Amino acid sequence: MLSKFMNDRPKINYRRKGNQCRDARDWPGAVSAYTRHLEENSGDQAIWVQLGHAWKEQGMLEEAAQAYQMAVDLDVDDPDANIHLADLLRRLGRLEEALAAYQRVNKVAPNAEAIHNIRLLRKDSKAGAAEAMGDGTVFFAIQDLFGYLKAHVTMSGIQRVQAGIALHAIRDEGVNARFIVGNALEHVLPAGEFWMADNAEVLRIIDYASGKQVDHDVLRAMIVSCENDAVRVRPSRGSTIILLGAFWGLGNSIREFIRSKRDDVRIGAYVYDIIPVTHPEFCDEALVTDFSMAICELCAVADFILTISDASRFALAEFITKNGGRPIPMQTVPLAHHLTQSADDAVEWPDQLRQVKGKRYVVYVSTIEARKNHLYVVNVWRRLMAEGVDVPDLVFVGRHGWKISGLMDVLKATNNLNGRLHIAHNLSDGELNAVYANCEFSVFTSFVEGWGLPVGESLLHGRPCIASDTSSIPEVGGDLVDYIDPFNLTQGVEIFRRMITDKSYRNARARMIRDQFVPTTWQDVGSNFLGKVKFYQNADIIPFRASLEEGKVLSLRTKAGSTIDIKSYFHIPRRILIESAHLYGSEDHGVWMKGSKSSFSILTGMAAGTSLLVYLQVSVAPGGEDCVLTIFNADNDAMRAIRLREVGMGQVIRLMTQAGGDGTIQLRFDVTGSYPRYDGDNRDFVIGLRSIGYATPDNLVARQELYEAMSLVDLTS
Repeated sequence: MLSKFMNDRPKINYRRKGNQCRDARDWPGAVSAYTRHLEENSGDQAIWVQLGHAWKEQGMLEEAAQAYQMAVDLDVDDPDANIHLADLLRRLGRLEEALAAYQRVNKVAPNAEAIHNIRLLRKDSKAGAAEAMGDGTVFFAIQDLFGYLKAHVTMSGIQRVQAGIALHAIRDEGVNARFIVGNALEHVLPAGEFWMADNAEVLRIIDYASGKQVDHDVLRAMIVSCENDAVRVRPSRGSTIILLGAFWGLGNSIREFIRSKRDDVRIGAYVYDIIPVTHPEFCDEALVTDFSMAICELCAVADFILTISDASRFALAEFITKNGGRPIPMQTVPLAHHLTQSADDAVEWPDQLRQVKGKRYVVYVSTIEARKNHLYVVNVWRRLMAEGVDVPDLVFVGRHGWKISGLMDVLKATNNLNGRLHIAHNLSDGELNAVYANCEFSVFTSFVEGWGLPVGESLLHGRPCIASDTSSIPEVGGDLVDYIDPFNLTQGVEIFRRMITDKSYRNARARMIRDQFVPTTWQDVGSNFLGKVKFYQNADIIPFRASLEEGKVLSLRTKAGSTIDIKSYFHIPRRILIESAHLYGSEDHGVWMKGSKSSFSILTGMAAGTSLLVYLQVSVAPGGEDCVLTIFNADNDAMRAIRLREVGMGQVIRLMTQAGGDGTIQLRFDVTGSYPRYDGDNRDFVIGLRSIGYATPDNLVARQELYEAMSLVDLTS
């Protein structure tokens, strides 16, 4: 009877049970059920993939790799199984097998991520040496330009500047110009090494991105191809690195160039403005935090700085003086007055503005954000419309930025000025030329600028312009622009009224522009820029002297939007006191270190060979508690091995080591064991660095202060 009852029981569907456990994130249960299913259904390729996922979620990487390999053996062309296998093999250090898997993925389903990983694995930092280049070579760091063009189909202000100078540098046979496009993400290069793009490919990308019509997929493919063909390079003594774009991030942060600075490479930068410091009310809080630290770091390492306007130069010089900084050689290289594309190109009218074609209109070209003061123009139109003035339509060309809720509320309440306001974005250079050429006049009522390119663009097209009288804007427009006080609406209404209603006056201003305006070209800017770079190549390199003092805690924790004590940070720029190619960006807990093997050094003021006690606080990623951390010194001697669950979050670790030949503390972390990756996060990390400090063994006061400071900081975090 019992036998009959047993035979009559429904057979368990272990495939379904495994999926149920997976959905409930019961990973051990999923492994058990999937394994039982595969014992009888070994050809179920999809479940081998699911088994791999279940093992991986538990940090069992070897087991996961075996499951993914079975899935690949059953279907060698399955991109999903291959990509998961490739990622795991790379993490396990089986790089040749990982490369083969990525190549299979790219063969079946070509994509940028697979190409990127193929490139990294083919040019792993352990294989061969980078080419050293010095003796007058000028490296332009443009990784932020490429990153921007991957995300946007058209160039904004800073990107246009980079493109214009890059074009001139490439075509100038008297300049040995090279372009840095990154230093890799996962398989990082040693500090001081970068990926260098082929000049011809950079030229093709800029020419295409500046064209009349741009297909974003084509542009992205060109950039990926350029990055894939890049070669390793190490700037050396006699060379110069120019930070041409966003020195506060996007792969261009100052920390990336500290090793080059210590290798006697000259560091220069083109600074557009310091608005996040001087006018933080107009900026995103996270940008204010990052930029405030970055400008202090730049002032600590720069051998010379070029600015786009006298206004920016004066503001930066005042900032340095106010914070007690060293004088930095600075000169102004004013920007061009126009786009990378010539102004007389015949193009079709942009489809986004088809309802405006043939009408009277006024254009405001700029990112739509609080600093640009679009609300001022809207309120001028509202007042004039209320008075019965026959105003032209208003066209805003630009992407939405931050802090515009007030503007958007007004536009919603007025139905975009009863349909008289039109907004367009992502216009090609050629389409933008058409919009400028057919407007009655342009406006640019920004509160503060580093330059004011739209003012110059308007003049180049022979169109009158009403603009703010603040900061750098009068440097762009001179006497050919009608100026308003961006804080005085009543004054502005009268200036706008005259330009709108007095056609003879408007025509007279247009004639004056045609007769008197002499545009600055990108040829002028490039020649001026490179001439000043050559001038500074003969100047002395300013030593980088910042170091961590004995008994002081170097905290690597940064909370987005937190207030920075600029004067303190100016003299102790903590983010660049640590040198490493193995760090992700700073977060509220500290910095995650890339992968399971990482190294870093800390600049101290100690003599070589000095015995030092080093105090460390680390962070442990969830799921990595069973891994073991071994810490090595500069001589590759293991100083400490500890299971990560024993150090916890913020536990103080103490080590004895010696200062290196250049007074640095050099440490290497090696983590063994399996740890998970996280959904939606492409980074590879298990151990993070929160803070570090040091003291000589006999300095009992410094030792006690370090220990207490670290402990108290952690308790109050």
